[in-house]
Amino acid sequence: MSLKISELPLAARLGLLALLAACSVLSLDMGGAARRAWQAFPPPQDRPLPEGLSAFALAAAMGDSARAASDIGYINCLQYMGGRNASDGFWAKTLPLYSEVQWLDPGFKHANVEGISALGWLYRRPLEAERLARASLASDHKEARYGAYIAALAYQKHLNSAGALGILETEVRRPDAPDMLLRVVGNLILQQRNWREALGYWTWVQTRAREQQTLDMATRTLTLIRRHLAAPRAPAAPTRTTD
Repeated sequence: MSLKISELPLAARLGLLALLAACSVLSLDMGGAARRAWQAFPPPQDRPLPEGLSAFALAAAMGDSARAASDIGYINCLQYMGGRNASDGFWAKTLPLYSEVQWLDPGFKHANVEGISALGWLYRRPLEAERLARASLASDHKEARYGAYIAALAYQKHLNSAGALGILETEVRRPDAPDMLLRVVGNLILQQRNWREALGYWTWVQTRAREQQTLDMATRTLTLIRRHLAAPRAPAAPTRTTD
């Protein structure tokens, strides 16, 4: 089993952070428009501290390495989400992990949207998803997506998947929509039992997905949809007539 970054000693993680920060300074990613976008946000220590903030994140923020630390934090999110449920309350660390990334770098929109999608629809914890969405919106009020997610979560809390789908179908067509959202919308369409729409959607997903997990899910889902569409329909019950 490969060692996760979160399992490294704090000193080792800080050393990795220093190396990553040095590489970032030398790269084009920290120059030009990317640098200006990063500087548009106040430093993390000027924003409310999320619950469960790690010593690593706090040390990175105080050491002016928050943006590099957010990349490491996001890797932690992916490793945690891709692992088994270690009897921690059904991936209970999802909100703290993604909240830490959001606190370190509010401009990391992909991670924020992914975390909201996972909490709201994969793990069915819309209240926690809303907390992450509202924190993201408070830090970056110009990003309209967060407001759309809050509205979709309002439908989800009332078990109105059709209402949530009506909002998320627009979001999923964005070129930067995370694969997590692609899978969420696909499941919501299946819940509506609109098999023709589901067939078209999951076929489109095969051309759009970036992650192998999504491609594998599309293959399995399309097989089930085609099997359903090919199944003979039960004959309609005869109606009683009177002479």
